[in-house]
Amino acid sequence: MPMKTWGLLALKIAISGALIWYFIGKSDLGAVMESLRQVDAATVVAVLALFLAQMVLVAWRWSALLRLVGVGKGFSFHEIVRTVWSATFFNTTLVSSVGGDAFRLWTIVRAGNPLGKSVNSIFLDRLTALMALMILIAISLPYVMELIADEAAFLSYALLIAAFLAGFAALFHADRLPRRIQHWRLVRGLANLAADTRRLSLHMDNLLPVAALSLLVHILNIFVVYVLARGLEIGISFLDCFFLVPPVILAMTLPISIAGWGVREGAMIVALGLIGVSQESALVLSILFGLGITLAALPGGVIWLFSRNRTVPAMPDGEAES
Repeated sequence: MPMKTWGLLALKIAISGALIWYFIGKSDLGAVMESLRQVDAATVVAVLALFLAQMVLVAWRWSALLRLVGVGKGFSFHEIVRTVWSATFFNTTLVSSVGGDAFRLWTIVRAGNPLGKSVNSIFLDRLTALMALMILIAISLPYVMELIADEAAFLSYALLIAAFLAGFAALFHADRLPRRIQHWRLVRGLANLAADTRRLSLHMDNLLPVAALSLLVHILNIFVVYVLARGLEIGISFLDCFFLVPPVILAMTLPISIAGWGVREGAMIVALGLIGVSQESALVLSILFGLGITLAALPGGVIWLFSRNRTVPAMPDGEAES
């Protein structure tokens, strides 16, 4: 692994560790342990089942996008589920510098699919997930504003949504860049991605199933938080979770920590604190959420470990194909 990669990994570990240490230091450890003892086996099983169902939905969404961009040769739905499961394992552990998206890309290209279109399938998968999350955040905005009544917070939410829409619009028309740079490899790749983005966005028979699956994936995350809250005897409703958890999910996706650890805890403490949940309860809930997805992902590591080829091949040095 290059020294730069090691340095970035060490920085992420330091950020996660420092944030976790800070929040634990600011909490009543006795109350934290008491909350942990309240969680029963039924809650754990329910959380694991929800995370496993979420992986199947992600695989379903990605398989639809693979078909949309015209790749996926040699991959059955069963194999896509296995790939997503192993990718989740890479996303949630430190066993390798390979991220989940990189693992998915290498796996699909190794099967003989073109690099450019394979990249597009994963980018669109991420884009549709973010799009669904922004929809949920927009829906939750009136509720959140009633809780915080802070103009700065409202502007932050509004700017976030506006920035996403501006970025999406730029991507939508990325193939209209000046002709003098259209021969560049990166620009050709962006043009192909823009075409696939329009193919997804402008045809309801493509967009609606993918959008529905993306929303369901996030709703399962929200439901996990609700189930954990019930197990910890935290008095919040599903609607509270529905409105407050999407910004926490967004914070988890920021690439500044290891699998969202530390950042997720801080966001959960702030979000649930708006409705009177103690810091200790929110901290325990967030830690259990992280442990739950890690446990659910571990079989993906076993799948990878016993696969025929555990190595990650070098990507072909070729142009993105249309």
